[in-house]
Amino acid sequence: GIMSLSSLFFNLFSIKYGALVALVLQNTFLVVFMHYSRVSDGPMYASSTAVTSMEVMKFVTCLFVVAYQTGGINGLIISIRDEVINKPMEMVKLSVPSFVYMVQNNLLYYAITHLDAATYQVGYQSKILTTAVFSLIILKKRLSLLQWVSLVILTAGVALAQLSSAGNSDTKSNTTMGFVAILVAAVMSGFA
Repeated sequence: GIMSLSSLFFNLFSIKYGALVALVLQNTFLVVFMHYSRVSDGPMYASSTAVTSMEVMKFVTCLFVVAYQTGGINGLIISIRDEVINKPMEMVKLSVPSFVYMVQNNLLYYAITHLDAATYQVGYQSKILTTAVFSLIILKKRLSLLQWVSLVILTAGVALAQLSSAGNSDTKSNTTMGFVAILVAAVMSGFA
């Protein structure tokens, strides 16, 4: 009774915070490694190749997950038939945010090439602001006073990061275009 309930609570608690730690580390190291791979000496890889490879890996992973959840290859085939082939309008609806994310990911590679990792991270957090704006406009959501204050502070932080970055930029980097790319990517993220 009580022992199994506390064990379940501990497992859920540890899974929740374990996932949070894993996501924080993944997002941090992703930016650091992306930045290093784009500014290091040597031949530059095409960002479109990296984006395509990433999407193919996600697609294959999803196929494995669906196959596992549906009991194997037969379940996967049935699921694809029922959810993809028999619902073409759903695929059309999903293609809009998919296209937006593809453009956004290419913009993120451009931005990380022209910004330092810290400015990139802070600038990309403006996606929280753009998501709030789009949820106000498209979804007719309402924000509390605390949420508005938080958005103002976030916007000020993004502006300060850009001013700091612009003041410290070297002649090789085009930080203004990098920051424009990160802001456009944030708008696209909010829209998608």
